[in-house]
Amino acid sequence: MPTQYSLQIVHPAFELLKRSARVLHFIAASIILINALHLLQVHNGNKLLCYTQMVIAVDIFLLVFLGGVLLIEAPKLNLIFRMIEVLTLFGISLTLMSDGHNWLGIVHLLVSAGYLFLFYREWRVIRSEAVDIRQTGITVPNFVKDAEISWHEIKTIIPKYHSIIIETLLNKKIEFNLRKNLKIDELEQIDDFCKKHLCNG
Repeated sequence: MPTQYSLQIVHPAFELLKRSARVLHFIAASIILINALHLLQVHNGNKLLCYTQMVIAVDIFLLVFLGGVLLIEAPKLNLIFRMIEVLTLFGISLTLMSDGHNWLGIVHLLVSAGYLFLFYREWRVIRSEAVDIRQTGITVPNFVKDAEISWHEIKTIIPKYHSIIIETLLNKKIEFNLRKNLKIDELEQIDDFCKKHLCNG
């Protein structure tokens, strides 16, 4: 019998983040394009920087309007563009602050930090969108930080063919739908594993 099980789940917060990808890319591209147009109007604006930002903004707009399905089907592509947005927004903030526009620079820096956090979360979604059942307890993915629940904190755990329900001693109920239905033998093994550790815990 395996010593741990990993069940791929549908996490509502993660699904919302995936569905919001196009809007978030559109916002980032708009900010970059507005800054590029502003640079173009400034008499001493760096033209190379301006055109570079325009190219990046246009690339992101193309992704948003022509490759919307790719953002869900190829999440790594989404990550690449998110990192490009983070670096571009960070560069804009440094440029603004070096030109003496400190408040605008700080705003862009905060936006860049926000997009960096989104990058981290999207990267985590790709890596760990699963409930892990181990000998030490259960790991539940969360939007900010994964929750570790030890066996002595769990009242019941009910694995089903299409979902898993965990109830803690503090009467907190956690339920996730599974991405793939379990087979009968898998369900029996997981159920036996959980019952054994609940009795021992």
